[in-house]
Amino acid sequence: MKRLLKSLKRQDGFTLVELMVVVAIIGLLSAVAIPNFKKYQAKAKVSEAKLQLSGLYMAMTSFFSDFNTYAGCLSYMGYNPATEKTSRFYGVGFNVVTAVPAIAYSAATNSGLNAAGCLIAYAAGKDNGNYFLPGKGTGAAVADNKHLALTAFVGGLTFIAGAAGVIDGSRTTAATSSALIVDQNKKLIPVAGREGY
Repeated sequence: MKRLLKSLKRQDGFTLVELMVVVAIIGLLSAVAIPNFKKYQAKAKVSEAKLQLSGLYMAMTSFFSDFNTYAGCLSYMGYNPATEKTSRFYGVGFNVVTAVPAIAYSAATNSGLNAAGCLIAYAAGKDNGNYFLPGKGTGAAVADNKHLALTAFVGGLTFIAGAAGVIDGSRTTAATSSALIVDQNKKLIPVAGREGY
């Protein structure tokens, strides 16, 4: 019993070398885990863009089935994510909106389209019915309608809508931020060089 007590008293704890090895192991694990964690965070944000574009597509196709034309007035069509602006990383909508052909527009108003609620064309801009700004970004960088690329509502028969967002601190410009587009055939395409993760 005395030997056991004596040996217990002689144990002093960890040496400095042992503590340094533990700190080095924790540092290596952190160096591997943090980039992967950021990649998974970015993937989750990209799925937000896909959901937003899916909702936009549904509104556009429902409108087309009623009035036989597409239009640029997303808020009139029932797609209005402005209420959830503070929780979105992606701006959604069109950068370019052209006028619906007069014949198609007249036919749509005769079918019940509210002319005051759905103008022939909207100007590109901020939260004006054809584009909805995000409320979040990375650092001070938040996407605006200039971040949307290749998006247009064209002549009532086709559309290419987009979602663009700043989800990575190293890709904050309009040319490098994450961007996806969807067309009237529900073809969801990441914009080349701006895929996100």
